[in-house]
Amino acid sequence: MISKLGILIGSMILSLTGAALASGGDLLPTSHFAPPEAPGVPAEAIEGSLVVDAAGADLFDLHTNSFRIDRKAFQLDAIPPLRVDLVQDGTRIIPVQRGPIRGTHPSWEWIVQPGTAWRGSDGSAWLSLPVALAERNANCVHNGLLKVNLSAPGQPADFQIASETCAYLQFDMRAELPARFTASPVANSSEVIAADRRERAARLPEMPVSTLPFADRLADEDQVPAEALTAYGTVIDGTHYVSDCPTRAGPYPFCAELGLPSYSWAKSIFAGIGAMRLERLYPGSMQRKIAPYVGGCDADSWGDVTVSHVLNMTSGHYNSRGQEVDEGSEPMQKFFLVEDHPSKILIACKAFGRRTDPGKRFVYRTGDTYIAGTAMTAILRTERQDASADLHADLLAPIWQKLGLSALMDHPRRTYDESAIPFSGWGLYLTRADLARIAAFLQRGGTIDGEAYLDPVMLAEALQQGDAPHGLRAASDDQRYRNGFWAWNAGPYLGCESDRWISLMSGFGGLTAALLPGNRLYWHVSDGGTYRWGASTKAIHETYPLCGEAR
Repeated sequence: MISKLGILIGSMILSLTGAALASGGDLLPTSHFAPPEAPGVPAEAIEGSLVVDAAGADLFDLHTNSFRIDRKAFQLDAIPPLRVDLVQDGTRIIPVQRGPIRGTHPSWEWIVQPGTAWRGSDGSAWLSLPVALAERNANCVHNGLLKVNLSAPGQPADFQIASETCAYLQFDMRAELPARFTASPVANSSEVIAADRRERAARLPEMPVSTLPFADRLADEDQVPAEALTAYGTVIDGTHYVSDCPTRAGPYPFCAELGLPSYSWAKSIFAGIGAMRLERLYPGSMQRKIAPYVGGCDADSWGDVTVSHVLNMTSGHYNSRGQEVDEGSEPMQKFFLVEDHPSKILIACKAFGRRTDPGKRFVYRTGDTYIAGTAMTAILRTERQDASADLHADLLAPIWQKLGLSALMDHPRRTYDESAIPFSGWGLYLTRADLARIAAFLQRGGTIDGEAYLDPVMLAEALQQGDAPHGLRAASDDQRYRNGFWAWNAGPYLGCESDRWISLMSGFGGLTAALLPGNRLYWHVSDGGTYRWGASTKAIHETYPLCGEAR
């Protein structure tokens, strides 16, 4: 029998209370949700299950709805129920369930990240968690905060959303949510705490980006509209210089734990790195033909198309050569909306006709990356003679664990049918620390403790090393695309005496992560539809020259 907040463990349940909110009205300042600068540990241990009931929003202020999503039909202003197990490590509260928590809501799935518990001046126990509503079957993230008073039964918790990374749907939301905490032992709590400690210990050291002499030139208004900016940073000499995370109600108090959507960064992080790992383990995998491994891609049209072709968007299948015309077409809209693998793969294989031989022309389309992921899954299962082998669990998760990445990276988006195929080209969630560690892993040759995990030729091509440029002409003469990574010839812009090809990851709405020479990184996450980042690179270059550095 263990005391939990003054009551016994078992069937006894606490109702949780946040500070009272009037219905309607304005957003609360984010400082309301922020823990004290030096939080005291609550008098009683916190371990058990937090349950939040479904409720309607008291405040729902819609700012952007580009696709005219029906608010009522898709219950945009209805908050789904939540059940999450929590464990405590000092003042740190760690959720056991990570990544999008699936439910029956037509639009939203909760994401809960590690937060803080503290003891109030009157001895009360408080809890604040960084949370988000992630769009079902998509990658948009609407970041929020949840604050509860564990010592005041019978009153609701405070919940608010005042920021997002989502180009087409943006809103403010606030609500009082009925919440209950059941104090009880959580299975594997010690393992959850140990994994969280390892993740934090593996992070690159961080400093405020404001300490850099050129800070005001990074992600400035000419590159990223201020209202569209989620966060940004740069890695220089092994230190990660990071911004705060602005919201419409003030700075986000848990910026280090903010869940970032990958969008098409996943084409690099999931499909690209996954392909390099598969080729390392099973040489020749990239040259295998698609048709025998992907039902729906028939031999007549796909018989000579390889995994490498679809990974590099050179399958020869397209309806328009125009830049991202196919990506924005009606068939691709249907592709993104359907939730099951048979429907997705049928569109990816059949909706775009064969126009030229594979390997001849680059045409950007996420459907090709989905085909690549499906084919790689089938190849892995064939090689291992295991029908349950999985790209994430068997190829990528072991790397992420060795890098000490966050538990967010353990939950890529998958189809909602029994096959549960990873999306491959979008649908990851990560923190800023995850991004920095992935970049460092790539820049040191895909090695961990001296062991190479990736195919060296594919990685060198992706990073534009050796006889660059690698890949076909992409959106313009100074752009390439290879093995899931974009590249830009920054040489003329930076004033270099020769070409300087910079490898980068790019994502929908305004995500950029540029792998700069000298093991440096520049990144920003935004949703205003702009992809301007050259001036930030030039600002770094003027202090840390990039022209002569080895890639």
